[in-house]
Amino acid sequence: MNSKSNWKKVFMTVIAMGLVAGSLASCGDEAQPVGIDTSNPTISVMTQANQTSSAGPDSPVVQEMERYLGEAMSKKYDKQYDKVTLDLQWTASTAYDEKVTAAMGANEYPHVMLVTTRNSSVIQNSKAGTFWDLTDIFTKTDPKYVSEENPEGYVYPKLAQADETINRNTTVDGRIYGIYRSRELGRQGITFRQDWLDNLGMEVPKTVDDLEEVLRAFTEDDPDGNGVDDTYGMIVTVYLDGPLNNLAVWMGSPNEWGYDEATQTWKPWFMSEGFFEAMTKMREWYAAGYINSNMATLDSNSWDNDFLNGYGGVQIDVADRARRNATNILKNNPNAVVDVIGYVTKDENTEPRVWPTTGYSGYYVMPHPSVQTEEELDFILSVLDECNGEYIVDLCNYGIEGRNYTIDENGKAVKNTDAALTAEYNDLNQFSMGIAPTTLTTAYANKAAEKVEQVYEENREYAVTNPMAPYTSDTYSISGTQLDAIIAEAKTNYIVGAIDEQGWKDAIEQWLKMDGDLVIEDYTKAYNDDTSNQDENGNVIVPDEYKYDFIDMGEG
Repeated sequence: MNSKSNWKKVFMTVIAMGLVAGSLASCGDEAQPVGIDTSNPTISVMTQANQTSSAGPDSPVVQEMERYLGEAMSKKYDKQYDKVTLDLQWTASTAYDEKVTAAMGANEYPHVMLVTTRNSSVIQNSKAGTFWDLTDIFTKTDPKYVSEENPEGYVYPKLAQADETINRNTTVDGRIYGIYRSRELGRQGITFRQDWLDNLGMEVPKTVDDLEEVLRAFTEDDPDGNGVDDTYGMIVTVYLDGPLNNLAVWMGSPNEWGYDEATQTWKPWFMSEGFFEAMTKMREWYAAGYINSNMATLDSNSWDNDFLNGYGGVQIDVADRARRNATNILKNNPNAVVDVIGYVTKDENTEPRVWPTTGYSGYYVMPHPSVQTEEELDFILSVLDECNGEYIVDLCNYGIEGRNYTIDENGKAVKNTDAALTAEYNDLNQFSMGIAPTTLTTAYANKAAEKVEQVYEENREYAVTNPMAPYTSDTYSISGTQLDAIIAEAKTNYIVGAIDEQGWKDAIEQWLKMDGDLVIEDYTKAYNDDTSNQDENGNVIVPDEYKYDFIDMGEG
């Protein structure tokens, strides 16, 4: 174990140094990009596009953003700016990560670059100082900015509203290198057929046992009342993460990593007792027929089919699936009623626990080669701060009031559906960070859509933190794909009954032997070395909330 560990860590160090050296070498060979002309500023932004065409420099919406930013910067710096030009460099989302890698390889950067994947190159460039460290930027204060609206005197008052948990989730070894694109933190939920529950005289489930009874009744008690045995409980696809990970956290699993006091190491959640209990529960449901028999082969793109066609009654995934399906199901059954809840508890005596998202979808970095001075960084951050203000967030998501949308008598935004007008703000929502969310809303498409918003709000309160989110593993960055495949296959095989408990333990042993043990070492060391996890005497502190029970790896 020790010789393997030492050899492997030397290998990782060589690889990591090679990545960094390649980046730094190009810094010496390439002419550095010109910084920002703060007298006539243009800020280049590389970001991703989901539409076939994105808002360009001729868009009235983009031009209004630039005018507004010029006005805001004039006020902040007491200097006249007619506008701040946004050079939005759009790249299709399917090719975006490759373009980021190419930019890092060539050492040619825009002023602001979206990073969507924390791969080994991004991590090593972050550690090497390629990107500005923004750790202390978000809460930076200055007395000259104190006002009634900004009593704390934040230099970047909109960015100061950033969620601490989400910021933490973006970090590399505890350091913040970017401004995140906000996404819903409490997005998970259980979508179900409320009309089936009503037909059977059942209540909305509150515990795992309640949920099991619903799945049984949806399978055995003819919930649609057609006299035919043609329904079942829960739809599951080859993508197990939605149903299984939610169930695991409800039943007491950590979120990705938990602390084992017996070994004084951090272990992945699939080694915990709570995770194994959740798998065993799904195995029982599958054997009983409460889960579709083609679970192991059903493509995720077909997840909604049986729900919309009236065969399956429950889906555990993102809560907004309920909003979509509540509308789409009416084409087949105008009397169908879809509802959604955020979670169930392990039992009536257990507090709610929710598996959260990371709360972000990529983050914007400012590379040192293109943003060379603190003055330039300050100007860019001031612009991005304003981009998180209500006015520009609304522009990015809705366009210009009176042109791209109007406000109805209920105060709801009504978008103009003319293709030419919607094209004026195409993909600007991908540029938007949304730290301060838009206050505009459209009318709810259905009751389920309104319920989804309630689920989001409640889920946030019970989110279970992933303690390893700020840290990275060099081993995992190289071997992660192979390691994940071992566990993914074993999870499915255990649930469908192809392997037993010992087979599951054998898969974990294989994971450990294939360098999973080094991943555990990496994360344990990263946590222990973080001084924020130490007391004044340098002793490592692990909060009780991160301590879990793990399965006995002896003979099953």
